[in-house]
Amino acid sequence: MPSGVIVAEKIISYDIAYYAGGKFASGYPFRAIIGLRREDGSLIGGAYFHRDQGKMPDTDEQTSTGYIWCHYHWEDFPHILDMLRNENPVYVRYVAGSWNLASITTMMEPVGEGEPKGS
Repeated sequence: MPSGVIVAEKIISYDIAYYAGGKFASGYPFRAIIGLRREDGSLIGGAYFHRDQGKMPDTDEQTSTGYIWCHYHWEDFPHILDMLRNENPVYVRYVAGSWNLASITTMMEPVGEGEPKGS
């Protein structure tokens, strides 16, 4: 088990910045950032999708203001976006202490819940 405080907060809405930039974009570390927001629109944190996995930080981070940095490789973008679009509720979770690990997650759901009939 992780040692440290576990924080989880429900994501109410999100916004996406998907960066272009041509051949010089490689100097900017992120391919995309998804802002994870509360009901009032304030940021809980962000999912940062790195162009180069080798340049990613060693851990995720929660700042002194509570903002949570979730670091992902670019290839994870479609999976996180799918979860935000199709699951409910979705949370951002951070495990402090020796782990310093963030996640975007669902909580327990019934087996076979599936999609509503007729969708």
